[in-house]
Order: sequence, then structure tokens, then C-alpha cells
Amino acid sequence: MQLKYFLAASAASVSLACGIAAPVYAQQITSGVQGLVVGSDGVPIRGAIVTVTDTRTGAVRTLSTDGGGLFRADGLITGGPYSVAVTAAGFEGQQVQDIVLNLQGNSSVTFTLDSGVGEIVVTGARARLTTITAGPGQSFSAAILETTPTFERDIRDVIRIDPRVSLDRNQESDRVSCLGGNDRANAFTVDGISQGDVYGLTDTPFSSRTGTPIPYDAIRETSVEFAPVSVTYGSFTGCAISAVTKSGSNDFHGSAFATFSNADLTGTSVAGIPASGVDRDLRYGATLGGPIIRDRLFLFGAYEHVDVKDSQEAGPAGAGFVNERAYITEAQFTAISDVLKSKYGIDTGGIARILPFKSDRYFLRADAYLTDDHRVEATYQHVDEAKISGDDFSPTNLTTVTGYNSFIASGSKSNYYSGRLFSNWSDNFSTEIGYSRSEIQDVQSPVGGGEAQDPNPITRIVVGTQNGTSQGLFVAGPGFSRSANRLFVTVDQFRARGILTQGAHTLTFGAEMNRAKLDNLFVQNGTGTLYFRDINALIAGTPNSGTGTNTTTASAVIAGTTYGADINATATGNIESAAAKFSRSIYSAYVQDEWLASDALKLTGGVRIDWYDGDRP
Repeated sequence: MQLKYFLAASAASVSLACGIAAPVYAQQITSGVQGLVVGSDGVPIRGAIVTVTDTRTGAVRTLSTDGGGLFRADGLITGGPYSVAVTAAGFEGQQVQDIVLNLQGNSSVTFTLDSGVGEIVVTGARARLTTITAGPGQSFSAAILETTPTFERDIRDVIRIDPRVSLDRNQESDRVSCLGGNDRANAFTVDGISQGDVYGLTDTPFSSRTGTPIPYDAIRETSVEFAPVSVTYGSFTGCAISAVTKSGSNDFHGSAFATFSNADLTGTSVAGIPASGVDRDLRYGATLGGPIIRDRLFLFGAYEHVDVKDSQEAGPAGAGFVNERAYITEAQFTAISDVLKSKYGIDTGGIARILPFKSDRYFLRADAYLTDDHRVEATYQHVDEAKISGDDFSPTNLTTVTGYNSFIASGSKSNYYSGRLFSNWSDNFSTEIGYSRSEIQDVQSPVGGGEAQDPNPITRIVVGTQNGTSQGLFVAGPGFSRSANRLFVTVDQFRARGILTQGAHTLTFGAEMNRAKLDNLFVQNGTGTLYFRDINALIAGTPNSGTGTNTTTASAVIAGTTYGADINATATGNIESAAAKFSRSIYSAYVQDEWLASDALKLTGGVRIDWYDGDRP
């Protein structure tokens, strides 16, 4: 169980906070407008009518000021523009237009009304329009997302604008480091749904392996928070990366893009070192949003497709590769492949020359305004991605070569569902209730299949090769760590929150639950391996007969000193008995009070308790 507590005071732009980080999942996904209405003499005006209008959808929120002249409207969709108008008997009305809300916090506006009749439009500066932030962080609007260069159409290229964020290269992806911390300490959410790497296998901050698990053009705004002083934040000790999605409006709007590159548009060497580059890089996508029922029901959809064909740079000698493996010629590769197929029924897939990477990302969102005071959001996301790369045959393993079918297809196939109800029950009480479900299948499969849990497992076969004095290994079948590899993760999240305003105090309270179920199967060499000193032994069906060691270096295999066969098997013979299936739940409850002590001082205090339940390892 963990406890988070804090007390913060803010005066103008200065704040002080202390606390203990707590691992819980919901983050901020909406914004709001709050403020003060006074007369020219500075006396608060009670009962002034405040109208907040979202000009995109025509949605109107009407409320009145309390005895202190205060008002607050929460649960508003970020972006805008919004207009805020205020009227009061005996006073000249005022309106502020083009207010844009963001994830950093509510916009605060102070109206000073003069005696008289009519209504005037005033500037935000005259109305003292400011943003009340929850702590250090930065928000990136749709305009920034559209204009920031990003080669992979990934929000990591955007949040790195903040000097407190850096990207650390790891294998083939960029990890996000906030304030120098480890990326595993961060949280990533889309519309408040945790879409980070729950189990810890990907090279990205996301549940997907190759980038943001949502079309880039579906993102309305993203933010990065480092130490937010609010009980609604959690699940991180590094930073919270949040993205909120676009929605439809009363006007139809859409976009489309396409990019293309191939080997003819790239160089052939880097610093004098030959490089084959990308054979083809094609990316395209589109968005469309608009009204189904004007002012009431809106839809927005987005799609993004990636089709990249990387060139394989290493291969047998004499086969035209920039990096040749001298221990095996193209003729030797073909001869061994032919024996494996005719005698053992194993198709190696031939020499790998092109490594495809394909991904499809879908997003659909519906917004329904049931009444002026009740709004429903529903979203669906789908990710299907697979990137082909070397497994046992990798840039770091210089003594092993495999056919294309032994390469690894890594990625994910995931579905995300969510629904949220935002309700305004009175001028001073609003609620948010939400549920989401994530179904994530992590993909790490050999191209040619044949894992131990498959209907037709394929035994690995290792054959020693020699070309002159150079020695190596030809490996067929699933990779050593890909012979039994499966991961399914489902995450259910519930969230209920209320905001009650009483004079200068705003009380936030709520409860959350995050339940994850995991099914992980991982057995190295689960289909077994046969070792042959050379192609002649392979043809004869005579594995090695060494007994002194199981070392499988090229020299040991060729010398015949290795074991002839080995396997990691379960006692029952059923590989599924090695799977780890478990679940865990995180429950949270919190309460917070924001006290506007004066125009220049706000005090925030709160407590959040989180407790854990689930299977033990």
C-alpha cells in the first residue's frame, strides 16, 4: 500500500510542494474555466450569469456566480476556441472570445463589470485570463503537433522540445528520459487510458513496439508533467506523458498525408562504409470528423499505414551483401537449405534480402451531448504492427546465419475500448465516470512459425559451416528465444471522480481501479535443437555425439564435441505448463481541497491512498 500526500501554496507563478509518488493510472484528460466576477468597485457580484460556449460544437454551459462572485466549469474538452460571457442585472455584460484550453490546468478569468446595459467584447488581457497549472510541465497544442518535424510521426519528437526530456537510443528505438530518470518510471496515457508497457518488454514507452499506438493526426494535444500537485495524477516517478484525442464538430473537417522514399533517394555509404539503406518507405493516412446530429452527436476517425522495406545488409559470401559472412557461401547456403527441406521438411525461407515493416493504426471517437449537462465520450483504437529483423542472425552475432523464416516478426496486435460520462449536476457539482479495456498481444514470433505451442512445432537444426579457414553456423527453425514465446495482457480500468465547489473551496474526490491479467509463455530452446558438424552429417542424419560440454560455438560444433541434441522441456511434455498466468489489481481513493485564500494565493492539500492485490509470483 502506498500513500500520497501533499500541501502546496501558490502565489502568482511561484509554488512549493512536497509528496511521495504513487503508482496509479488515470491522468488529466479535460480542462475547465473558472473565475471571478466583480464590479468596478471590486465588490463580488452574486448571481451573475456565466455562459461558456464551445464554438466547435455549440455546446453551452450556463452557471451563476456564488456569494463570492466565483464560478467554475469543469470537464470541458481541451482546445477551442471557447467564448465566456457574463451578464448581471444593472451591469454592462462582457465576453471574452478565442479562449483555448489545455491539459496544463483550468483557464482562470476575472471580469470587472461597469454599471450600465449592453454587452462588450473584451480582450483576455483586460479580463486577466491566465492558466492555473498543476505543477511543472508543458503542453503541446494541435498547432505545435502539426508544425513540429517528426520523421516517424511520433509524439516523442514533440515532447523532446521540453529541455527536461531527452531520448535515449536503445536497440532500435528511443526511450524517454525525464530529468535524467529511467524510462520505466514514466507513465503514458491516451484519453486517460494507460497505454504504457505494462509487462516491460518493448523498447518504447508504449504498449506498441514501433511507436505511438494511435494515428499521429488523431492526437489533439499532448503534455508532459514532471511533478503535478494533484491527487488525480499517478503511475510515475519520472514524468506523465498524456495525449488526448480529436473529436468531431459541427463542421466537417479532415486531412490526408502521404510520404515516400526508396533506395534511389538515399546514399549508398556512410563515412565511406557501404550501406544498402531502405528499399522503400511508404506512409499514408487520413482523418475525417463531423456531425451526425448537429449540436448533439459527433464522430471522428483516423487511419495510418506504414509499409517499409529495409534492406538486409549481411548475408553469405558472394551473394551481393555489403557485409558478407565469409564462413558460408551462397552455394553452401542453398545446398544446406535443400537438404533441410527434402530430408527434414524444414523450409528456411531462403536468403533474406528485404525486411518488411508494416503497421496499421485505427482510431474512432464518438461524442454525444445527451443534454447541455451530460456528455458521453466513446473511443476505439486498433494497432496491428510487425517488423521483421534478425534473431539468431543479428548484427551482434557474427558467427551465425539463418534463412528468412528464422527471422523474428516483432510488434503487437491490440484493441483499446473506452467510455466516459461527464455530468454537471448543478452549478457547483460535476462528475466523471469512465471505464476502459485494453487487449494487448505482444508479437515476437519467428517468420516461419513452428513454436512449441503451435500445432506443428519445428525442431531447431544447427549445422557447422566452413569456407577456407572461416567457421560459422547455419541455423534453421525458430530462434533460440523464439521457440516458445507468447504474451497477452488485458487491462480493465474504472474511474469515478467528483468536483464540488463551495465558495473559495473546490473539493475533488474519487476512486479508481486498475486490473491487469497477464499470460506469459517464454521457454528458450523449447522445440529442441539438433547439432550437425557439417552438411555431410546432416545428409547422413548423424548428429554430434560429444559428451564433455554443451558449448555451441562454431568450432565446437564443427569438431563434433557438442551434444547431439538438447531441449528445455516441461515435466508433463506440454509446453503450456511453463506459462505464467497471473493478475494484479491496484485500487485508489483520494480527496483534495483547493482553497482560493485570495486573488494572489491558492492553497492545495490532498491525500491519496493506493493498495495492491493480486497473485504472488
